Amino acid sequence: MVPARRRSVLAVLGLSLLVGAAACTSPVGGSGATATVTPSSPAAMSSSAGPACSTAYAAPDPHRPRVALHFTFASDLTSVTGTEHVVFTPDRPISELVFRLTANTAPSVAEGNGIVVTSASADHGGTAARYTPSGAPTSTQGGLLHIDFAHQVSAGTAVTADIAFTVTLGNQAFDRFGRTGDGAARYAWIGSAQPLLAWERGYGWHGEDLIKFTAESATSEAMDTDLTVTAPGADTVIMSGDPSPPAASTSPRTWHARTATARDVSVAVGPFAVADTLVGPTRLRVGAYSAEERDALVPQFQRALTMLTARFGPFPFPSLSVARLPAQGGGIEYPSSIMMLDGGQLVAVHETAHQWFYAMLGDSQALHPWLDEAFASYAEQLVNNDAGPASALAVKGAVDRSTESYGTNANNYYFITYNKGSAALQAARTAAGGAPWDAAVRCYVAANAWRIVNPPDLEKAVAQFPASVAILRKAGALP
Repeated sequence: MVPARRRSVLAVLGLSLLVGAAACTSPVGGSGATATVTPSSPAAMSSSAGPACSTAYAAPDPHRPRVALHFTFASDLTSVTGTEHVVFTPDRPISELVFRLTANTAPSVAEGNGIVVTSASADHGGTAARYTPSGAPTSTQGGLLHIDFAHQVSAGTAVTADIAFTVTLGNQAFDRFGRTGDGAARYAWIGSAQPLLAWERGYGWHGEDLIKFTAESATSEAMDTDLTVTAPGADTVIMSGDPSPPAASTSPRTWHARTATARDVSVAVGPFAVADTLVGPTRLRVGAYSAEERDALVPQFQRALTMLTARFGPFPFPSLSVARLPAQGGGIEYPSSIMMLDGGQLVAVHETAHQWFYAMLGDSQALHPWLDEAFASYAEQLVNNDAGPASALAVKGAVDRSTESYGTNANNYYFITYNKGSAALQAARTAAGGAPWDAAVRCYVAANAWRIVNPPDLEKAVAQFPASVAILRKAGALP
C-alpha cells in the first residue's frame, strides 16, 4: 500500500516523488490495440554473485485452502452482497474457524463502510457464528468472525464453511472500499471485502485486533480462488484474475476468474477505459476513468513489470489488472490486481513490487508488516535509482514490530515500516555488494514462493553476509 499520508512522510525525509519515467518499448495509445513489451532476461545465478540456488519458484502447497467467492453489486453501487465457500485442511488440530472482517476496521467504518455477516456455518459440528468485537468498537459485529466446532477437528481433516455477508460502501475515501460519482460516471471498489481466513501454516490462527488507521493487518495463505462478480450491465469490472468479458447483451453481467494462488482479491466496477497489453508472457490490463489517464498509466506499469521481473524473477501471475479510480489517495495491492487512487510512478512501481513481496512471498501484515512494505519500498527505490535518505536509519524504533503496536500513530508506522525498513535493506545491500546481495534475495524469493515468511527466513537467506545481518539487527528488523 502507498497511502497519501506516506507521500507526506516521504517529502519530510527528502525522497523524490517525481522520477522521470523510462521509455517503454511499446506504449499503448487510445486505440485499445494489444501491444507487447519484452522484459529483459533475469540475471543468472552465478557462483560469483552468491550461493547457488534454484531459480524456479517453489510450488504452492497442494493442501492450500480453496475458496469460491461471489460478489453481487447493487444497481446503485452502494452495497455488495456476497457468499463464500471455503474448503480448508488445517495442519494442526483446531476447535474453530477464524475469519477477519477487514471492512469493520475503525477508519473504514468512519467513512461509511462495513460488513455484516448474515449467516455462517461449517461442517464437523459447526455451531452458529459468534462475533468478537475487537478493534472496531463502532461496528456491530467487530473485527473477527469465529465459527466454533462442537468437537476438536484433527489435523489433516478437510473442513467446509459457508458464509453470507453484506458490505456497505461509503462515499469516496482512500480505502479498500468505496464509491464515487453518479449517473453513468459512478464507480465502486472493494478489496478484502470477504471474511478472510486468518490461518498460517505452522502457526495457527491470527486473531490480532483490527488496527486504528488505514494500513494492512491481515495474514492469509495463498488460496486456490474462484471469483465471480455480478455487476450492472453497463459497467466494466477490473478484478483479481484474468476474466473474459461476459456477453454484452446481458444485464446485469457476470464476470468470472480463477487464480490458483491468491491470498485475497479486489474488484472495481465502473465505466473504465481499458487497454490490454502484453509484457513478455504477462497480460496487463489497465482500466482508468479516462482514456488519457489510462494511456499515461500503461507505460508506467510496462516499465515496472519489465524492471522488477529482471530483478526478482518472473511475474508470479499470468496477468496483472490495474483499476485507476477517480479518487485521491495512493495505491493498494492485491494478488494479480492493484487499485490505484493516484497516478504517480512511485505508486505504480511500489504496488507492482508487492506482487512479489506479499502476493507471492506472503507475510503476516499484522505482526511483520516490514517484510512486504519495506521490500516494496526498497524495490521502488532500486527501479527508480533512488537510494533514499540515510537519515531514515536514525529514526527511533524497531523495524520489525506489529502494526497494532503503533496505536493511532500512522506517521510513525510509515516512517519505520516503509522508510527505515527500506533504508536498512539498502544499507545491507551496500555492505554485501550489489550482485551477491541481489542473488541472495532472488534465492529467498524463489525458495519461499507462496509461503508466509518470517524474519528468520530472511536471516537464513542472507546469513553469508554477517555485516548485512548486523545492520538489519541494529535496525530492529531481525531478532
